[in-house]
Amino acid sequence: MKFNKVFETGKIRNMELPNRLVVSAMSSHLGNDDGTPNEQVIRYLEAKAEGGWGLVFTEDLGVTEDAGSDPIVGSLWNDAQIPSWKECVSRVHAAGGKIGAQIYHAGRERKLDAYESHPVAPSAIKEPAMNYIPRALTVEEIHDLVKAFGQCARRVKECGFDCVEIHGAHGYLVNQFLSPFSNKRTDAYGGTLMNRMRFALEIVEEVRRVVGEDYPIIFRMNICDHVEGGLEVPESIVMAKVLEEAGVDALHCSQGMFASKETIIPPSFISAMKYAEDVATVKASVQIPVIAVGRYIDIHMAETMLRDGKADYIAMARASLADPDLPKKAKEGRADDIIQCIGCDQGCTGETAAGNPVNCLANPHTCKETVYDLSKVEHPKKVFVAGSGVSGLSAAYGAAERGHHVTVFEADSEIGGQWIAAAMPPGKTDYNAWIYNHRRLLEEYNAEIRLNTPLTKEIVEAEKPDAVILATGSVPLVLPIPGLDNTKFVKSAIDVLRGRTSYGKNVVVVGGGMTGADTSVFLAVQGCNVTMIEMAPDIIGDAVSQVRACLLQHLKKYNVEIHRGTKLMKVEEGAVYAEKKGETVVFSDVDMVVNAMGVRSYNPLEEELADCGCKVVVVGDALKTKNGYRNIREGYDAGNQI
Repeated sequence: MKFNKVFETGKIRNMELPNRLVVSAMSSHLGNDDGTPNEQVIRYLEAKAEGGWGLVFTEDLGVTEDAGSDPIVGSLWNDAQIPSWKECVSRVHAAGGKIGAQIYHAGRERKLDAYESHPVAPSAIKEPAMNYIPRALTVEEIHDLVKAFGQCARRVKECGFDCVEIHGAHGYLVNQFLSPFSNKRTDAYGGTLMNRMRFALEIVEEVRRVVGEDYPIIFRMNICDHVEGGLEVPESIVMAKVLEEAGVDALHCSQGMFASKETIIPPSFISAMKYAEDVATVKASVQIPVIAVGRYIDIHMAETMLRDGKADYIAMARASLADPDLPKKAKEGRADDIIQCIGCDQGCTGETAAGNPVNCLANPHTCKETVYDLSKVEHPKKVFVAGSGVSGLSAAYGAAERGHHVTVFEADSEIGGQWIAAAMPPGKTDYNAWIYNHRRLLEEYNAEIRLNTPLTKEIVEAEKPDAVILATGSVPLVLPIPGLDNTKFVKSAIDVLRGRTSYGKNVVVVGGGMTGADTSVFLAVQGCNVTMIEMAPDIIGDAVSQVRACLLQHLKKYNVEIHRGTKLMKVEEGAVYAEKKGETVVFSDVDMVVNAMGVRSYNPLEEELADCGCKVVVVGDALKTKNGYRNIREGYDAGNQI
């Protein structure tokens, strides 16, 4: 496919853009404590400009001192912050990019203890994802916030940003006023559609007054809140028309609130381009440019949306994390070299939710522009890597890109390890792209892969590598429970997902973590009657919130019977015995039990190689079991620093 539409120039008011690809705002947790950008933030944004994106947005910038969803996000609420952001804008411009600032107030979607003030909202109604009730704003406070948005926009323009975007989506304060889900006011700011729009329209009016007629104003809006009683598409179309007449220069069409976060940051379970028709409906209703967002992970998807006239610009936020050079590669005819976002949400929102800087499972360089030394080593080493799971392949890549001579040893007939099984359940096929990307990267750096060849002490002694990285992974955990070691009746989740065993009609899955849930859905889709038992009081506690929400929906959809707080006691052929609240629970007529109770480290070589005379490093599950992102990061770090 030719990318003619993607690389058409565009214009939003007087802002000329080199193409139709946009990086929407993402919380990064990279900046300084005072909300200003540091070198890491600037390099992160510069990388996207250098990669050829048409327009790059900052993360959401708070308009008041306590506007952020947490204190780590950026802000531009006082003039003292202008010089730092001005330097950031200058650097992005020098790199050939255009940059916009998104301004916002989180309202009731913030941590309770983030600031000394109590969270505010249109009404004193709890956000389902939060554990507190916000305070309803007074009319005077609403007026003050309108002015705060205006003053923040003034600073945005003074910094030299190319445009300003008002964040009116994702359940933040402006969206809270717009949505009947959160706005229950009885005054001029609630009730009717136009009253609910009043706050947003006053902000648009004030921002326009401050920045002038020629400065581009973009409004990010929800087309659908995806919550009961929230905004739906028909009403949002009306809002789009009103915002257009109010002087907004472009609409950035999104969806979802914290209570439906899986629609804001859709994981792989949500089909790509899921919301394309919604944005197309808005596009057909207005004359101003429309930006589409919502799991556009492939340049071909962007081109198709633009060709079909469903949007004017395509925002690809997480795709830009996976590959900041996506536009440049596509323009150079190297689309196959693009590192694809796989929708895991582990390195991006999974990390920021834990208070860590944003990263990317698919690309270890992301947000590490000031961290890693990527220069070629003066004296390349001979490096052996045992295992080609995610930590092993990452380690091999980290070492090979620095010029070391790398050989990967894999006991199986294909690379990927347990990641192959991770890609088997419905909605996770994109995970295979990670293996494909690393296969290509290792080919590029001339790394050798020996399949059907486990690394042994004898090989190390014969070939004398300078360093060995052990990434032999993990094996299923088999607890000392009667009958659990009956391999004819009890199968591991890995074996089930890899197609190494047939499965009966009635299945009990033991373990309610992400692996257990994935396997349960996999079997249910295959027509099995699935029962899941979990000792803990709840299930899927090891998953990112968006992934967990989708898995819960799938388990319900496919009628998986879930028993929480249920401890496995004994397994017999045809029956499973458990205990719940001190009572014995018996599951009869069982054809198969699946052990999804976790894994344990598998590291048989470390002790054997203790006297081998070379450096030995253990990474991934072989060192300590952990999620895919952390295994990948640990492996890459070891390879880069070997």
